[in-house]
Amino acid sequence: MTEDPMQLVETLKRDIMTRPEFKNATVKSKLGASLPTRRPYDSAVADGFLAVGDAAGHVNPTTGGGIPGAAKSAHCAASHAVDAISEGDVSESQLWEYNTDVMTSFGKRFAAVDLYNLWGTARNVDEIVEIVSAVPGQQLADALSKGTSSMSLKLKLKTLVDTFGHWDALYELYKVSRRATEITQVYNEYPESPSEFKHWQTNRDELMEEFYDFTGATQKY
Repeated sequence: MTEDPMQLVETLKRDIMTRPEFKNATVKSKLGASLPTRRPYDSAVADGFLAVGDAAGHVNPTTGGGIPGAAKSAHCAASHAVDAISEGDVSESQLWEYNTDVMTSFGKRFAAVDLYNLWGTARNVDEIVEIVSAVPGQQLADALSKGTSSMSLKLKLKTLVDTFGHWDALYELYKVSRRATEITQVYNEYPESPSEFKHWQTNRDELMEEFYDFTGATQKY
């Protein structure tokens, strides 16, 4: 944090201005894109193809933060791409280990955190604000960054008092945290080959069906 920031915008601007193909060019439109605030896509590979970052859903579902996921997945993808090209095999099965590496690391955390994201869509915003205001900051941060958290007995009792009137929602949130732990384990068992992929999806989807049933959240994907 003590170094001068990279002057990326100015560097790119100078580069574009020196390119002959852009001489006298004008900007016709400026486009953006929506953030994939969801769990990672189930697979980010195909024959001769690897997806990273936003394109693969490697974004924290609750914050929209995508730089860490993009950097980690890009580094991992580059490593697997080099290996695949060196071996002369860029098939889906050869690249599949990239999926496994991502899903069993930060991918599982994003999948767990996404349960809180989905749960929030089924609750009243004012109620969520009151609950969030009562939950200890560190425990809330852990839940949103890691998908799991823990509290001492004293903190649990204090939280119960502070959330009086919202105990039904709090109990539901407790069940969400249990499901987050379970979904993490499911992603720990992400298949090592495409042949086991459908079976893994079935197991994950069964857990998600239970989640949608008790939360009343709309099934988004």
